[in-house]
Amino acid sequence: MRWIYPPLGMLILTMLGGIYTFSLFYAPIQEYYSIENIAPLTLAFSLITLTYSIFIIPAGVLYDRTGPRVPLFLGALVIFIGYFIASQMRYFEWDTAKLLYYSGLGVALGLGIALVDSVPRPLVSKWFPDKTGTAVGIVAVGFGIGAAVMTPIISYFLSVTSVFETFIYVGLIYLVVISLCAIPMRDPKIEKKDEEISLNLSETLRDRRFHVLWLAFFLSTFAGLMVIGNAAPILREGAKQTPELAELIPAFLIITSFANALGRLIWGLLLDKIGVVNSMLLNFATTAASSLALSKAFSTLLVFPLASIIYANYGGALAIFPSATAIFFGKKYAGRIYGAIFTAWGFSGLVAPYAGGLIRDVMRSYTSAFYLAALSAFLAVLLVFLSRRFFR
Repeated sequence: MRWIYPPLGMLILTMLGGIYTFSLFYAPIQEYYSIENIAPLTLAFSLITLTYSIFIIPAGVLYDRTGPRVPLFLGALVIFIGYFIASQMRYFEWDTAKLLYYSGLGVALGLGIALVDSVPRPLVSKWFPDKTGTAVGIVAVGFGIGAAVMTPIISYFLSVTSVFETFIYVGLIYLVVISLCAIPMRDPKIEKKDEEISLNLSETLRDRRFHVLWLAFFLSTFAGLMVIGNAAPILREGAKQTPELAELIPAFLIITSFANALGRLIWGLLLDKIGVVNSMLLNFATTAASSLALSKAFSTLLVFPLASIIYANYGGALAIFPSATAIFFGKKYAGRIYGAIFTAWGFSGLVAPYAGGLIRDVMRSYTSAFYLAALSAFLAVLLVFLSRRFFR
C-alpha cells in the first residue's frame, strides 16, 4: 500500500517542476510590452521563492495538523488563481500589468507551491523510515522532470495562442492534476518509538546541525536557481557566438530537466550508501567546478553537459536536504521542520535568479554571474567540511 505514495508524490512535484520553464514566458511578454531588460521579468521568479519562504513553515504546520489533503487542494486552487490573475495583464500597460504579473505569477504562485510542496517529501519520509533517501529521491524526480513535461505543453500553447491564454490553460492543468492526486493521500500512524526520537520545531531551530544545513542549502542551490531562472536568456546570450543555441532552447530545457530528475534519484540512492555529509561535499564540489567552467563555455555547445551537471546536483540537493532533515530531526514534525529547512531554498531563489539577471544587465554578459555561482558552491563545501564533526 505504501508504494502508491512515491509515484503520486512524484506526479505532484512534476507539476510543481513546471516552474523551471518560467523563462519561456519572458520573450512573449518582452515582445508584447517592448521590454528590453531581463531583471524585471526574473523578479517574479524571485517573488515565488520569497513567498514560498514565508509560507512554507505555516504550510508545514497546516499539513501536520490537518493531514495532506487540505494543503494539496488549497494549493492547487491558489496556483490556478495566480495564473488567472496573470492572464488579466493583457488589458493594461506594463506599469499596471506588472503588478498583476508579480502578484499572480510571483506571490500567488509562491503561496500555492508552498502549500502543495509541504506534503509529498515529508509524507514519504514517514512511510519509508527504512529507505528515506531512496523514497524521497523518487518523489523528488518529479520536480526534476517537470520542465521536460511542461516545456512542450507550454510551448504548444504559446505557438497557437497568446501568452495570456496560455496562463489560463496551464493553471487549469495544475488545478486538475494536483487535486486528483490529493484524493488518496494520507499519513501513516506514527509508532511510539518514532515519536520519542523526533525533535519538535523549537528544539530543531536551536540545533547547530540545523544552522549548518540551512546555510549549506542556501549556498549550494544558488548556482542551479540562477541558471534555471535565466535559462532561456543565457542561451540567447550564448547564441551571439554560437547561433544554433537560440534554436536549441526547448531542447536545453528538456535535457536539463531530465538531468535534474536523474540527479534527485542518484543522489538519494547515494545518500543511503555514503551518508549525508559525504553526499553534500561531493555534490557541492562538482557544482562549483561546473559553474566555473560555464563562465567560459556558456556560449558553446558545452553549455549542455556543464549545465546538466549543475541541474543534476541542484536536483540532488533537493533530495539530500529533506532526507537529512528526517534523519537528523525525526519524522513526527516533519512538515514544519521540512518547511523551516526549505526557507533556505526560498531565499536562495529570491537572490540567485535576480542576481544573475542583474549582473547580465549591468555587465552585458553572464560570465560574472557564473563566477558568483561557483563561489557560492565552494563556500558550501567549506562550511560542511569544517562542520562535519556536528553530524557524527
